Order: sequence, then structure tokens, then C-alpha cells
Amino acid sequence: MKIEIDDLNKTYNKCISTGSINEKNVVDTELIKSLKDIAEQGLSFTKEKSKDMPKDSKNWTFVFRDYYEALRGLIEAYLLFDRITAENHQCKNAYICSKHPELELDWNFLETARLKRNHINYRGQSLKYEDWSKLKINFDLHINKLKEEIEKKLEEN
Repeated sequence: MKIEIDDLNKTYNKCISTGSINEKNVVDTELIKSLKDIAEQGLSFTKEKSKDMPKDSKNWTFVFRDYYEALRGLIEAYLLFDRITAENHQCKNAYICSKHPELELDWNFLETARLKRNHINYRGQSLKYEDWSKLKINFDLHINKLKEEIEKKLEEN
């Protein structure tokens, strides 16, 4: 199944024009820490549960969803340093990719993961090990980068 990825700039502009990206009054460092901790705990749990999982298991869908939720939580935490909230995952992705190119996050990967997650949650699709293994390295790269940058910013604040 071919996934169509929307253009980053068009998506960002649409999110701004529809009011889907909003500014908060303060940087909520306690919420940032909490979101980061929950993401890390979820990943730790999932890694432990999946390390001996057979490749033919039907549970790779849940591993994917847990990694996606951790990534989404870290993106949300990072946006809070900018005092930004967004109404949906796509606008969060568009904001972080548009406003923080220094992070070198891959818009196409973030959108592919988001759309796969939507297909799982809303269309009942499942993932096989082969599907998951193609995505895992990008999840690890993005998650590790965000964790590192959030830790740096927390030290600065």
C-alpha cells in the first residue's frame, strides 16, 4: 500500500491558518519531564516484552504503536520548550520539522509512521515483523535525538 505524504510547507501553513498550532503562556518543564519519563518507561517496557518475540508473532503492531506513542510524546515535550501545542499529530510534526531543521527529523518518516498508526487504529491494519524492522532504525534515530535534545534543554532551564 502506497502512502501519500503531504508537502511539509503546505501542511505547516494549513496548520497555522486553521489555528491548529497554538502558543502557551509558559514553558511547563514539569510536563516536559513527565512526557519524557513516560516515553522512556513505555519504550523500556516494550523493548523488554519484544526482545524474545518470534518474528511470526502477531504482536509487532503493538510494538510499533508503543514506539509511535513514545516518539509522539517526545515531540510534544519538545514543542513545549517553544510554548507550542497543536491539535493533531500532523501539525506537531509539521511544526517541529519546519521550526527546528537543526534536529534533522525526517518529515517523510514522521508522516509515514503517523499514517501507519492511523491505519492500525482506524482501519484495523496490522504490521508484520518485516514491516516493523523497516521502521525500527528510524524510530530509534528520532527518539534518541529528541531525548538527547530534551535533556540538553532541561539542563539549560
